[in-house]
Amino acid sequence: VRRERVDLPLVADFTLGLSQMQAGKDGITPRRPAPKPNEFYKISLCKHFMQGECPFGDGCHFAHGEHELKRFPKKGEEGHDDGEGGGEGEELTENMFSNQENTTVDYYRGGSVGGAGENGKPTPILEPENAAFFIIRAAAQTDLATSTVKKEWYVQRKHAEKMNTAFHAGKLVMVFFYVSDSSHIQGSALMTSMATYQESMDDKEIDNSKNNGNGNGNGRFCYRFKCDWYRTTELPVSTAFAVAPSLLLPTQQTQLVEDMTVKTGEAVMKAIWNSPIVTLYECFTGEKEPPKDDAILTDFRCPNLNPGSKEISWPVFPGPGFIFGTSASTMDECLGRGILGLPAHMKHVASGIQPGSPIFLFNVTDRLLFGIFEALTPATMNIEPRAFSKNPKATSSPFPVQIRVRVSLECPPLEDTDPILNDVLRTRVGGRIGPLTHAQASALASLLAVQCGAMQFMTEYSTAVNRGDRNVQTPPIALPPRKIQVGATGQ
Repeated sequence: VRRERVDLPLVADFTLGLSQMQAGKDGITPRRPAPKPNEFYKISLCKHFMQGECPFGDGCHFAHGEHELKRFPKKGEEGHDDGEGGGEGEELTENMFSNQENTTVDYYRGGSVGGAGENGKPTPILEPENAAFFIIRAAAQTDLATSTVKKEWYVQRKHAEKMNTAFHAGKLVMVFFYVSDSSHIQGSALMTSMATYQESMDDKEIDNSKNNGNGNGNGRFCYRFKCDWYRTTELPVSTAFAVAPSLLLPTQQTQLVEDMTVKTGEAVMKAIWNSPIVTLYECFTGEKEPPKDDAILTDFRCPNLNPGSKEISWPVFPGPGFIFGTSASTMDECLGRGILGLPAHMKHVASGIQPGSPIFLFNVTDRLLFGIFEALTPATMNIEPRAFSKNPKATSSPFPVQIRVRVSLECPPLEDTDPILNDVLRTRVGGRIGPLTHAQASALASLLAVQCGAMQFMTEYSTAVNRGDRNVQTPPIALPPRKIQVGATGQ
């Protein structure tokens, strides 16, 4: 019977037809299970498309660009197969770990940064021979994040004179920034003004010898120059030394600003522009929306600069961090042995882990993020060959890239659906497991510390110390897990 168009539904619904097709002869008893949806539709990038052209076109089941990427369905969501086990959850498999390409490129890049191409803003220096290069040692990443917003930096007089000489000669002055003890160069900025004396920053009571380590009377940081930031990154100094062997890093024992030859400066500049873009700050309070897509190039963020702001980050090692994976069946072994592992193909990705690195553990079964851990060793092959293996005679673990850890702060876990957690890890393409930038590691540690009340202990302790209270009680190293409810009163 042909029905009039006005009597037809706007959207066709084939649900009833499918149920009848799958029913037995009586129309009620199921004859065969319903076809399972394709869980893997558009959850990873198409290799053909990335190489130039995909023969399947719009019918391809893989994503043609990051804008098409979909999140893998979680347990209980539509499109997720719970399996026959009735909700036993997921087990840890090698497929859950990001491959090297996703981990080292897509994750750090933060999605499309298309405004000036995938490499971000182009370098302003096209003729290195007409430029001058300096590298500055900073105390912390938060200082650099603040500089990206305020577009200024303070140096000592002796360094201001050298930088001003190059600027006054009409040269483009490129400044690289290196963070103490992080073993990473964090970005580059272009000097846009002479470094001028700021009397308000000149504390003449400060002993100069304590500021520059050599007592030459130039120790006060009261010379300010304006700057435009062009790239924020996390370039390992080992990579910088490989491309520029004559690079001399600034130190507290020598001087805090070092100049470079044109050849060295050009090599470091190219290495920075070949490194993925990262943010230097991630908000963990939920008060700020993260930058969108290519806004990462211009929408710089930093901790709240308003006087009286209570935004204090939990102190972590100044380098990058890492999220390891576990399951319900291996969780106790991870904590009991104090060993976390990764599959062999992630050996290179884990090479940035060093003693002190902030470490987190994601339970793929319960979808919970645990922390805060601290790495005691660099990533090493088969610290314990029998770890995570059902074979007591195993000579190699199924997750052989291993580190030893200790609990830095015991906190209640974060649920995978936590909105702030997802903001901080918004650029993750290949799953939760993998490397973290310092900004992300600091934000996750701070978020966990807030939940268990440790942040409040630290804030009260810091305030008391700053006002000279010698009787203040030192906060406990590790606190029992206790989730603070919003709006709760009392301790």
